[in-house]
Amino acid sequence: MSTDPDLMSWDDLPEDAIAAINRTEQALAAIRELADQHVIDIRAEAERECMAIREQAEAAVARIEQGATQELAPLVRELVDGLRGMQERYTREGKLDEALAIRARIRQLRSDLLGVRPDPGNLTEFGAGDVGRSMLFDVVGRAEGSLWGTDVYTADSRLSAVVVHTGTLREGERGLIRVTLVDGDGREYPGSTRHGIQSYDYAAYPLAYRVERV
Repeated sequence: MSTDPDLMSWDDLPEDAIAAINRTEQALAAIRELADQHVIDIRAEAERECMAIREQAEAAVARIEQGATQELAPLVRELVDGLRGMQERYTREGKLDEALAIRARIRQLRSDLLGVRPDPGNLTEFGAGDVGRSMLFDVVGRAEGSLWGTDVYTADSRLSAVVVHTGTLREGERGLIRVTLVDGDGREYPGSTRHGIQSYDYAAYPLAYRVERV
């Protein structure tokens, strides 16, 4: 009576067959391991390439934005100055509703035309790839918030406090602020007391920024 080979147990196989199967399975396992490692390497390389492309694209956009801002700034200043004159005239005439409406329009125009962003709190959302980048923020000066440095501040310093510490804005004053990111490598951040605000010393921080009023 013959035995169906599909129903044979492992123990029923001859030794040379078991050895051949074991060699085959080991070879397959080694091939799978190599294939898995190859997939991991390909994915890692793809991620590095994507990151490099993304950084290049972001840098290009930043350069375009900065160039557009520089070209538009004189036109926007001229328009804003004209509207401010109208605002002052309406204020002198006691037409406060009209003056307030013009002030709101001035702020909206500057935001729309110059790409002004709201106060981000601090600049930790940016990284080393953003060094040299300048951005415009709509900021209200505040006398509270942690900050480290003087004139140049660590990226985790509170922007609303920095503008008061530098004298760029007074406490409670609202203004358009240009923030420029700078390389923090090898830089130290001495603290100081200015305009009633204390900043603190910091030995090293990878990214920093400075501010100026537009």
